Amino acid sequence: MELTDNILWLLKQAFYFSLTTVNEAVSEHGVSTAQIGVLRQLAGEPGLSGAELARRLLISPQGVQLALTALEKRGLVRRTQDPAHGRILRASLTAKGRKVATAVVGDAIAAHDKVFGVLTDKEQATLRELLGRVVEQGTGHKLYADHVDN
Repeated sequence: MELTDNILWLLKQAFYFSLTTVNEAVSEHGVSTAQIGVLRQLAGEPGLSGAELARRLLISPQGVQLALTALEKRGLVRRTQDPAHGRILRASLTAKGRKVATAVVGDAIAAHDKVFGVLTDKEQATLRELLGRVVEQGTGHKLYADHVDN
């Protein structure tokens, strides 16, 4: 089998290109790709718990906690106890966090456009649909436009 016939090899190469492009685009903000997802989710829905973020982003709860802790130390996120469940911490962006989130998400979208701009809008929609089916089958999670659920 030729490498270019191997879907996994092509996915790996595309992933590496997209990851490095996004990382370069957001490097001035000092955030990781996991932190970008957290910032984006909290910008759209303040007050999510670490467990909710982990499910939506398909990353481990430990990974979310590391991201939240780093963002909190930088003053971008604050966590407060849920009034009904004291053990649950709700995360939200600070004013500084909202500014960084806007810049980071904008830079990440520009990087995405650089990576996938070689495809037409219709081709991008087809690729999203196909990869989404693979992800849903492999993870058992339902994908939505803005998050992931069990």
